[in-house]
This record gives sequence, C-alpha cells and structure tokens, in this order.
Amino acid sequence: MATAVFVGLSTLDIAYTVASYPQEDTKTQAQDQFLGAGGPAANAAVAYAALSGRTPTLITALGEHQLAHVIRHDLDEYGVAPLDATPGARHRPPISSIVVATAAGTRTIVSLDGSTIAAPFDSTHLGPLNDAEVVLVDGHYPELAFGFASAARARGVPVVLDAGRWRDSHAALLRLVDIAICSAAFAPPHAEPGTEGLFDYLHERGVTSAAITHGAGPIPYSTTGERGTIEVIACPVVDTLGAGDIMHGAFCHYHVAGQAFPEALRSAAGIASLACGSLGTRTWISQLPDTDHPTSA
Repeated sequence: MATAVFVGLSTLDIAYTVASYPQEDTKTQAQDQFLGAGGPAANAAVAYAALSGRTPTLITALGEHQLAHVIRHDLDEYGVAPLDATPGARHRPPISSIVVATAAGTRTIVSLDGSTIAAPFDSTHLGPLNDAEVVLVDGHYPELAFGFASAARARGVPVVLDAGRWRDSHAALLRLVDIAICSAAFAPPHAEPGTEGLFDYLHERGVTSAAITHGAGPIPYSTTGERGTIEVIACPVVDTLGAGDIMHGAFCHYHVAGQAFPEALRSAAGIASLACGSLGTRTWISQLPDTDHPTSA
C-alpha cells in the first residue's frame, strides 16, 4: 500500500568528491563517485520508502530516453514506484553534475532542473491518492503540483510543500498547502523580511504549519498557537547533497506515523544529519540505527 505520494522533479545525479573545489580550466581526479536518481521529490520518496518500508508513488516526468531507464532502475531498487507524467516522450531527463568538496563539506550543482520539460496533469493518474496519507509537492512541474494538491485537498489528504526557492507559481499553490518546509532562500516578494514575516505570510494564505531550514543551523517553526525552534544535532559533514530532500521525505514518514509537527521536524532533521556523513543520497540508509529500520514491508 502506498501511504505517500511525491510530486515533482527527478534527475540523474552524477557526483564526484574532491578535497577542494578545482580551479577553472584544470583536470582533477576524483576521490569517489556517486550515480543515482536525484531531485527533490525523488530523494524525498526514497527517504520515505527507506524509513517506512512501504512503497510511495513518485509522480514525475521521465519519458523513454535511455537515461530515464537508469533513473527508473534506481528508484525501483530503493522501493519507489514512479508514475510517468510524460509516457512515450523522448526528452532527455535533467542531469545534475555535482562536485563535492570534502574539506569544506560543500557541494556545487549545475542542472537544468526540468525547466525545458512540460509535464501535464492527467486526472487518470490520481489513483495513488486512494491510499495516500500525505502528498508532497516540490513545485518543479506546476501543472502536476496544482493538479495533485487540488485533488489531495478535496480528499482531505494533507499537502506538504518543499519550498526551496520562490517561484511565481507558489503564489497560487500556497492556497492548497497545509505544511510548508522552506529553505532560508525561500523569499516571497510580498512577505515582510525575516522569519516572523515569512510565517505570517504563509499562515495568511492558509498554511497551518511551517518551518525554515538553515543548513546545520536551528530550525524555526510555526504552527497553530505555537512558535519555537528545533536544534539540529552537530555531526561530521562529508556531503550535503540532497540533505533537505531527505529531511522532507523523513518528515512525511514521521508525520504519517503520528508525530506532532515539532517532533516530526526533529526526527527528520536527525535523518538529514545522518545523510550528510557520507557521499551521495543513499549510503545513509544502510547506517540507520536499529530503531529507525522499518518493521513493515
């Protein structure tokens, strides 16, 4: 049974680790390499699958390009069921090229982010909502985001927004969102500056619970009648690639499991910290404590 639906971007991630970022116009031998499916919605779906032991659905744009089959294989290996919004299409999926500088614990990404791909909403694809207890949208394909968020709202399924950076489509999409987990870069043009201003802006548009991530820094949050801060446990950092995506997927798992908003944030932040300790967006799964391994299949 699918207990979550994730809607948005899938990429093919190719990441290399080096001690420090290379100088321009040089050749550098990498220390290690990671190849796998990426993108906010895809990484979140993998995290949800790893923690819950259940099969979430990923609504995304794949098509029939050879590289799309690599993405499908990786998603299948990690327990995610993709539903292609662009069946039969021959577009090349977005490829993210990533350099991870291990000495600084930073990563640099170059990607098209699906900006050249049209992914239409098809109401015949709404079947996975029948078993969903949460829907996450990352906003990369607006038609898909609006279609699934509207359908989820009509069915009483909570909608979580992964708000990485402001997009014009967010102005209307926020009216369909219950929970917004924002990066520090998320800056609506008409919101008052600062944390309180963003929380007020989101609540005025119907968002009931919100949080703002600041990398390894504390996470301020706001929900009905309560505002506070979640402290993030310090940990060794090798690679921050996908840490925010993993946190969002983990949050969805803990939310479905019944944890209150602040507690689900705290639990999810712990998983994101674990993921930062190794290259890529998958190694952390094998490092989960026994208490975090799923008990259901």
